[in-house]
Amino acid sequence: MCSLNFSTKPIDNIDFKNRFLKLRGPDATKIETYNGYIFLHNLLSITGSFTPQPLVEDDIVVLFNGEIYNFKDFGDYDNDTKCIIPLYKAEGEDFVSKLDGEFAIVLVDFKNNTVIITGDIFGTKPLWYAIEGTNIGAATYKSGLEGTFKDIKKFKANTTLIFNLKTGEYKTKSVYDFDLSQYKDNFDDWNSAFAKSIFKRSCQNIKEKIFIGLSSGYDSGTIVSEMIRQGAGFTAYSVTGSENVDVLNRRYHILRNYPKAGLKILTITPQMREAAHNYIVNNTEEWKYTIYSQRSSYNEFDLSLWDDNGANGLSHVCSHGKADGRKIFLSGAGADELFSDYGWGGYSKYNHSNFGGLFPADLKTIFPWASFFGSSMESYLMKDEFVCGSYGIEGRYPFLDKMVVQEFLWLKVNLKNDKYKYVLDNHLTTNNFPFCPNQKIGF
Repeated sequence: MCSLNFSTKPIDNIDFKNRFLKLRGPDATKIETYNGYIFLHNLLSITGSFTPQPLVEDDIVVLFNGEIYNFKDFGDYDNDTKCIIPLYKAEGEDFVSKLDGEFAIVLVDFKNNTVIITGDIFGTKPLWYAIEGTNIGAATYKSGLEGTFKDIKKFKANTTLIFNLKTGEYKTKSVYDFDLSQYKDNFDDWNSAFAKSIFKRSCQNIKEKIFIGLSSGYDSGTIVSEMIRQGAGFTAYSVTGSENVDVLNRRYHILRNYPKAGLKILTITPQMREAAHNYIVNNTEEWKYTIYSQRSSYNEFDLSLWDDNGANGLSHVCSHGKADGRKIFLSGAGADELFSDYGWGGYSKYNHSNFGGLFPADLKTIFPWASFFGSSMESYLMKDEFVCGSYGIEGRYPFLDKMVVQEFLWLKVNLKNDKYKYVLDNHLTTNNFPFCPNQKIGF
C-alpha cells in the first residue's frame, strides 16, 4: 500500500500532514531532504525485501506506492521498487509504459531538472498534486499538501506528468492507449488474461495473507472461482444482508470443501456499523463522490465516503482482516463500470449508467465513457483505497489489469451484449460456480 509526499517547498507541521498517510504504511516512515526538496514515505512491506524509501541513484530519487508485478522482467531485483530507477535510465520518461501493476510514482531527476509524476492506467492509487510556478508537490492524500500549496488537484487516471524544475513548464501523456477494435469471437483470451491477473495478485511473490469480500454477485464470485481454480489461499468474509441466500449457501459449501480457503460469515449490528463508521471518520480525510452520467442530468456530488453504507461495511470487513493478520484485499472494483455500465440491453440498473450496458458497434462513439476512468470508477476506487489504507491493508484490483480490460474491448459486440456481464457469466458457468443471472448485487 504505502504512501508518499513530495514537495519542492518546505512542509510545515509535517507530522500533522502525515497523520493519515502513515496509516497506509505502518512498517516504516522515512523523511529525507535532497537539494532542499522534501521526500516522505510510509512503507507497507508486501513484496520482496524490506526496502524503506526514497531510493536514490545517480542524482535520481524515487518514491513509490503500490505493486509492480513484472519487476523480475527487468533484472534480478529482490523488491519491485528497485527496478524503477534502472528502467527510467534505460527508457526515459516512457518507462512507465513498461510497468504492469497498480502504482503511483514520483521520480525526480536532478541532472535533467525533471519531475515525473505518474499512476497506473486507472489511477488505482490515490494521488494529488499542485504546481505553483517552478514549485511542485505530490502526495497520496490531499491533506499532505494542504497548507503548503493552494491549487491542489486530484491526479487523473492514465496520466504521466513531466515537469521542468527550471522553467515550470510541463506536459502530460497517456500511460496506455486502448485499441477499440471488436474482433474476437470467443472468451478464451479474456479468460486467459483474467487467470494471469489473478495469479499475479494472489499467487506470485506472495508473502502476506489475502482476503476478499464475498457476496452472491458476479464480481466477487468470479474472483473466488478463479482463485479456487488456481489453488490460491485466501479467506472470504461474507456479510449477511440483501443477498441471495441460496447462492451464498452453495458458495459456502464449495469453500468449506476447499482446503486453502477460510470462510467467515459476518453480521453487522447497528453498533458495529457505527463503530466502523466512526473508525473511517477518524482515520481518513473526507472524500466526496463525483458520480455522474453522460446521458442524463444525474449527478451525485454530495455523498461522502463517510456516509456510504458500502464504505462502512468495508471498514467492518477490514477490521476483521487486520485482526486476522491479512494485509492484501482483492477488490471487485471496476467490473460494473467496464463490463456492464450498470445496465444491460440499454436499460440502466443505476442512474449513473451512461449507455445502459448496450455496447455499440463502434466503441469510438462512446469511449471513454464517464465511468471508464472517472465518475463511479474513480469514486469507488478511492473508497477502497481510503478505507483499506486506514487499516494498513493493500487493495488489489484484478478486473483493472491492462490485458483483462483490453481483451474485453476486443470482444465482438455480441459477446458484450447478449448477456448481462457476459464475460463473467461465461467464466462462472464454465467453472460451475453458483451465481444469480442478470442480478446486480453489491457487497
